[in-house]
Amino acid sequence: MVYKDCNIGSAKPSKSILKKYKHHMIDILEPSELFTVADFCTISSNLVKKIHLKNKIPLFVGGSMMYFKSLMDGIHDLPKRNEAYRKILHDKKIKNGDDYLFNMLKDLDLKYSSTINKNDDVRILRALEIIHATGEKLSNILSEMPKNSFKDNFTIFHFGIENERDILHQRIEKRLKQIIEAGLIDEVIFLLDKYHIPSDHPLRKAVNYKQAIHFLEKKYTLKEFEQECLYATRQLAKRQVTWLRSWDKNKIYDINDTNILENKFKKAISLL
Repeated sequence: MVYKDCNIGSAKPSKSILKKYKHHMIDILEPSELFTVADFCTISSNLVKKIHLKNKIPLFVGGSMMYFKSLMDGIHDLPKRNEAYRKILHDKKIKNGDDYLFNMLKDLDLKYSSTINKNDDVRILRALEIIHATGEKLSNILSEMPKNSFKDNFTIFHFGIENERDILHQRIEKRLKQIIEAGLIDEVIFLLDKYHIPSDHPLRKAVNYKQAIHFLEKKYTLKEFEQECLYATRQLAKRQVTWLRSWDKNKIYDINDTNILENKFKKAISLL
């Protein structure tokens, strides 16, 4: 939701909702720009300080579990992306074959390479980029304690919301139908026409956008496009549930237990 004009595919709240309830980190970047976990943590830290000065309590809502975990546990101080070096690596891969960069990483950091898939270009490129910039193995850096952990600096209450799988799947299907009917394909056409979105940009891999782009590239029929969107959304929901269940001190409630949730929120606020 941080990207401008990505309204339908991300199921961004309507203008009336955004006006009624104060939201942050909405429409702060153009789709040609890159939003990283480090950006999320930095902006979140600044927002929390400002909200606390107003004697209010910030509420983080959403499904970006990796981002939330990074916020709570802290992140390592890593160098920014180096587009020039990434292009060099990309050219080497084209010249030497698909496995070249992974084998290169194995030679430089065998321990980290053993933790990722050999086709995971995002992590491979990032690891090589960090080694190039710092001269250190990523596995060594990650073995150190991360910095700026929210759980070390703030009182945090976790609330997870679940539903029965059959009901969840019904809600996903209904929501997907609404997104497609609202004009997902037209939105993606507009985005690709208005912005230069690099081939390795996360937006091109995001649920709904990835499938829509493949449909426009004639890789899917309309029916296949809808099925792929549905499958990807279900897989995302499954991963989110796994994240929620893995967190310590996280309380999970049924989505229909509105009274219980309300009381839990009130109790949490009273303890602050």
